[in-house]
Amino acid sequence: MLDVLFRTHCVALVRLAVVLLGDRAEAEEAVQDAFVSLHRNWSQLRDTSAAGAYLRSAVVRRCRSRQRGLIRARAATPRLTLLPSENLEDLAVEVDEAARMAAAVRALPTRQREVVVARYYLGLTEVQTAQLLNVGLGSVKRHGHRALAALQRGIEVPS
Repeated sequence: MLDVLFRTHCVALVRLAVVLLGDRAEAEEAVQDAFVSLHRNWSQLRDTSAAGAYLRSAVVRRCRSRQRGLIRARAATPRLTLLPSENLEDLAVEVDEAARMAAAVRALPTRQREVVVARYYLGLTEVQTAQLLNVGLGSVKRHGHRALAALQRGIEVPS
């Protein structure tokens, strides 16, 4: 069962952690820790069908923990995957836009970044986001609104 969960969820969980942490190696560590924890606590899991949600929640918690534990600031490079464009000029524009968006999301305060990732990257509803982050629905709405306003201010295209 655990091997099926790994094949099903690993890539998406690593992407989630990369967006939250900005570092692929740290993201892979967080996901690995979540799977190890799930394996260790499998017999205590009340509902095995909720293992995917458990893993997502564990990854978010581990990302928070790793962020708190970072002593020095690191220059994070964008890790967003782009679809190949027809020509190099379009690809360069897409890479630049993705890099600016990734940098803007990483610059958000932690809770706002988590809400944006859960809502728009994972595609969760407000209620699911509140459950994942263990906060109230009003908090999700407030942080989401503030994050979108900050992103809109920060990404405006110069004339």
